[in-house]
Amino acid sequence: MAGSRIKSAPRFRSGEGIVSVTSDQKTIRIVVLTAVLPVSVVSTLEGMGGRQMSVADVAAGSEIPGVQVLVTDPGVGANADILAKFPDLKLVACYGIGIDSIHMPTVKARGIGISNTPGLLTEDVADLAMALMLASARDIVPQTQYIRDGRWTTIAAKVPLGRSLKNKAIGIVGLGNIGAAIAERAAAFRMRVSYHGPRQKPVPYTYMPDLVAMATESDFLVVASRGGEDTRKIVNREVLEALGPEGTLVNVSRGSIVDEAALVEALRTGKLGFAALDVFANEPRVSEKLLWMPNVIMTPHQGSATAETRLAMALLLVENVQAFFKGTPLPTPVVPIAIWAFEL
Repeated sequence: MAGSRIKSAPRFRSGEGIVSVTSDQKTIRIVVLTAVLPVSVVSTLEGMGGRQMSVADVAAGSEIPGVQVLVTDPGVGANADILAKFPDLKLVACYGIGIDSIHMPTVKARGIGISNTPGLLTEDVADLAMALMLASARDIVPQTQYIRDGRWTTIAAKVPLGRSLKNKAIGIVGLGNIGAAIAERAAAFRMRVSYHGPRQKPVPYTYMPDLVAMATESDFLVVASRGGEDTRKIVNREVLEALGPEGTLVNVSRGSIVDEAALVEALRTGKLGFAALDVFANEPRVSEKLLWMPNVIMTPHQGSATAETRLAMALLLVENVQAFFKGTPLPTPVVPIAIWAFEL
């Protein structure tokens, strides 16, 4: 979920002659597909002429003319069929950073603008990456269950020893904003930090252009790159086996980046030691084979899920929608022609 903000904010025409409407009127100009916005923010959008709809309802219905803004999130996205339902669409406002689930060929062909909510979730996602790493290394989940099961009956608990982070090697896949925040935290834990990406950066960490080589030298491999076709399954069987039977894979980015079938097999055969996952290939359906592996800990895509950050993201989304209808520059635009400026 790492990205850089595009600085040249384009102006979009909000449709001359369209009058602001309220949710009780028939004409709508905003459709809200995401179901995870705070209620107060949904009410604000409804007051601007919005209506909350499910993807299924949109897909089953006919075209909805007059809708200029589509509000979605990285999980829901907007595929080509959904975008086709809105012939007057001018802006897709994404509640989150990731835009890989929005159909880019359609967006580019029709000149539809995109906004997202960057810069707000960086710290929380980095915190979760460290939390997952620590929880895996120190066996926090099974040791909690050990106590709850009433098995702690002697002063010296009969549990396996954990693993220290100090002096361990961490390899970070993608040193964008989130990757850099993870690196900063890992360095504070006295870990040796390296990173992989399309180019070297002026940072005090070791650059590794070869992902397999970095995995070979790492105790922990943390995925923090953006999703999309160019990063799909770059963490493959070779990378996982290079990480090895004592290694830990941490993924707080996108499930598509890891070859999940190869991950399951590597964990099952002991060619990979551990995995700590916040994202999965086919959310919200998690592979049954992962569910009961004792060397895997999981969270349900909660990287940015703090009350403070989610509210800040929602308010920034509203600011983008308001700017669009005022005809002023969007605070955080992602223009189609510059999408590939996002950091790996």
